[in-house]
Amino acid sequence: MDNPEKNTLQMQTLLLCADVQFLGITRSLLNDLHIAPAIVSQSDAALGLIQTRSFDVVIVDWREIDNLAEFLSGVRRSKLNHESVLVAIVRDLLDLRQAFAAGVHFLIHKPASALQIERCLRAAYSATVARRRKQHRETVEILASLCSRNQPLSDVMVVNISEGGVGLKISVPNLVEGRPPGVGEDVGLRFVLPGTDQILEVTGTVMWRTPDTCGVRFRYIPEAQRAALEQWLTECVERSLSEMCERVRSACA
Repeated sequence: MDNPEKNTLQMQTLLLCADVQFLGITRSLLNDLHIAPAIVSQSDAALGLIQTRSFDVVIVDWREIDNLAEFLSGVRRSKLNHESVLVAIVRDLLDLRQAFAAGVHFLIHKPASALQIERCLRAAYSATVARRRKQHRETVEILASLCSRNQPLSDVMVVNISEGGVGLKISVPNLVEGRPPGVGEDVGLRFVLPGTDQILEVTGTVMWRTPDTCGVRFRYIPEAQRAALEQWLTECVERSLSEMCERVRSACA
């Protein structure tokens, strides 16, 4: 696949700042990271965008916000942006304390060097990828072995994978006992992550069931296997973002 770091940074960004020098450095860095931010110089305009567009990262100059409480409340109430990563550009200790108290995730201290800004931006976008990974459910089609207290080893199909569990499609003729596991039943699963040689051997609990499908929430995954799953899902998210950006570029060409 493409460079994961490059894919990580292709995300929607709002930048509220009127400092020409800071904007010059930041826009150049964002361009290097393949990001075309929405740039505004007043908080009213930023609030308007918050209500109509979805942003992965919101960067605000703390001194440019006319009504700080109203702005932050608007971000957190927004259905589109209540989980956005917030980055504050601060000048002194008072700004810093206010920003931390308001729940800002990352800080850029002015006057800021290009290196400091770049490190902060990369950290913010990495945090966004981690959040997306936790929410992501990757569609797959792979065979797995399933067993439970009442079901000897049987073949099932994994149809989606997330950080918290899997969706299974079950062909009843493949089951030794002839029935899918019931809701609340503990099961063991063994399968290979697609595109890798990593075997996952996990235990989980059936959370829902239909006649031929069920959802299993993981209960235990060995630490090394969990790390491999998280890395695999991160790559899936990054690939999805890259493909989405490519479709947008093609549509606008």
